[in-house]
Amino acid sequence: MTINRTVRPSGTTGSAGHAEAIRRDGFAVLAGQHLRAQLPDPEFAALREAWADLPVDEQVAEGVTYRRRRYGRVRVVLGADGPVVTPLANTAFRQDTIPLWRGRTRVFAPVAEEFLRSPALRFLLALDAGLARDLSGMTDWEVGLHLVRIIAQPTSAGLPTPEGRHSDGHHFVGMHLIRRDNCTGGLSVIHPRQGPPVESTLTEPLDSLFVADREVTHEVTPVGAENGTGVRDMLLVDLNRWRSDDGAPTDRPGGR
Repeated sequence: MTINRTVRPSGTTGSAGHAEAIRRDGFAVLAGQHLRAQLPDPEFAALREAWADLPVDEQVAEGVTYRRRRYGRVRVVLGADGPVVTPLANTAFRQDTIPLWRGRTRVFAPVAEEFLRSPALRFLLALDAGLARDLSGMTDWEVGLHLVRIIAQPTSAGLPTPEGRHSDGHHFVGMHLIRRDNCTGGLSVIHPRQGPPVESTLTEPLDSLFVADREVTHEVTPVGAENGTGVRDMLLVDLNRWRSDDGAPTDRPGGR
């Protein structure tokens, strides 16, 4: 795999600039420091606490414990006063767009409703749904929320994307770094439709990657432990258009 471009997180172009980058390249990388400046410390600390109680993701493979996970769903409607966030029932799902998960029904432990209604999550949903609106004109979204922790040990790496290079099949996906402690690796690699892959490493809290998921494929390299145990926490936000004619979601392949 040849990579000739490394993209660093940017916070200088604003929402319109990021949307333009996504239209052009299929992705944008957002600087966490600019997002953190808009989020009070207590709210971000409360958000982070949700990753302290993630059960092992038993769907990866028997005996694998490096990946921990919860899953939740909300409906997000953007209005003049910001997003209206409505929790939805947790469901099992399939993801036949990815060979590793094809034909498998997967169930993850649910996210607490307190988290789904938290101010920090509402802030991030406003960001992601706002970009999705800027790109599509749509204001009504079904959103899947994946709380994922990857644990790396000195003798074994953790795999953020055991499925390898893939597209999830959603309209858009937001990927937000919540914590990265004692880690090496974990490079996000984006494969545009044209040209060589592009690399970006999310290192600071709330460094984020937003992709038009049907325009690019993406993967993350293994995470190693730099000093003791390495921990990488991510919030993954899947956005799919909500069909307004009968209130039912459409074009939803499931979670990651």
